[in-house]
Amino acid sequence: MTEKLPKSFSCDIQIQSGICDSLLRLKPEAAMLMIQDIAAQHATLLGIDDPNLKAKDNALWVISRTKMIFNDIPQWYDVVTAKTWPSRPTGIRCERNYSITKDGKLMIAAISEWVIIDAGTRKLRKVETTHFPSDNEIEWLSDRMVTSPFRRIKDDFSEDDLIYSRMIRSSDIDITHHTNNAVYCSMFLDTFRVADLESWKMSEIEVSYHNESIEGEILHVYRKQKEDGYYFAIKNDAGILITTAFILFVDK
Repeated sequence: MTEKLPKSFSCDIQIQSGICDSLLRLKPEAAMLMIQDIAAQHATLLGIDDPNLKAKDNALWVISRTKMIFNDIPQWYDVVTAKTWPSRPTGIRCERNYSITKDGKLMIAAISEWVIIDAGTRKLRKVETTHFPSDNEIEWLSDRMVTSPFRRIKDDFSEDDLIYSRMIRSSDIDITHHTNNAVYCSMFLDTFRVADLESWKMSEIEVSYHNESIEGEILHVYRKQKEDGYYFAIKNDAGILITTAFILFVDK
């Protein structure tokens, strides 16, 4: 009987000062990078990391949506256990679940939706057109860390909602040669003052990625407050929607 591929991946991570905010709490964008990193590590064990996918299928992974729920926030020097596992893919979409725990307590729960794009055309590819593991090769876990659905965020932002603009620089670009997803998280949070962020605690963040942005593009960051939280959009000079997001804070 052929041995199954590892259905999940976990590792212990110590929180260092360089990924903490002014109150020594793990930054939300650092948490987003953390789950991206463990997803990449598990994908490597499955043989479907970006380098393998590019070499064997001329394809790349792209995150389309991410939602993170913060029950608590790790602090500097905390040792947390980060874990990830994929759900069975459906059509062109794949889901990954994540948990970040400390001493068995769930700190952060997250889910992300991934798609595969052709490295040449940048168009969507069906999972079955790649060497993605089959049902015979891996046992799919049914546990879902976040059960609430993704929001449909309207593009109802006006110029009155524009907070600031900035250029995408070389340090923002990742292996896919577009802006790394965590950069957008930093851009949303940069619409607030340090004093505001210090008086709040992150409760939830959700980001939807609509189009790529690349080095040299000027992006414009919009924010509006509604009854249930803050909504964001990032657009380029042509008015093309790059990302939308929702963030909910609670008082400390």
